[in-house]
Amino acid sequence: MIESQYTSNVGKRLPTALFRSWKINDNFAGGVPDAFYRSKSGVKPLWAEYKFIKQLPKRGTTKIKPNLSEQQLFWLKEALAANELAVVIVGCESIKYKRQVCGVVLTDPTEWEEGITADDFALRAETMNYDAMAEYISKVTTQGVITNPE
Repeated sequence: MIESQYTSNVGKRLPTALFRSWKINDNFAGGVPDAFYRSKSGVKPLWAEYKFIKQLPKRGTTKIKPNLSEQQLFWLKEALAANELAVVIVGCESIKYKRQVCGVVLTDPTEWEEGITADDFALRAETMNYDAMAEYISKVTTQGVITNPE
């Protein structure tokens, strides 16, 4: 599996009746996040940058840091400064729940730059499969508030 397949599998589970989603592929403006989600009820939009790893490091204390370019960080931080929502979603092929690949949502810009430990990643990703990720995106997009996934 690759990042685009992971992103697509999450996207297929989003309820299009509630909001608009846009999978962005911009070859001209560097750093544009991978996806844009906006509620049809008009609350804050959500920008999401997707990353994907095959497996966790063996050592639990090893940091998993999303490989964000300076331009990607700029776009995400600019979205926050504009009072919009922004997250980084990292999928991991080796973690599965109900036969679906799991991942984590990094909501804090510090985590975008410094990463989280493999142990923390494993704990947070344990049940955050495609269905749970789509549910989280739906909730955040319709409420207009970033929350920590449950």
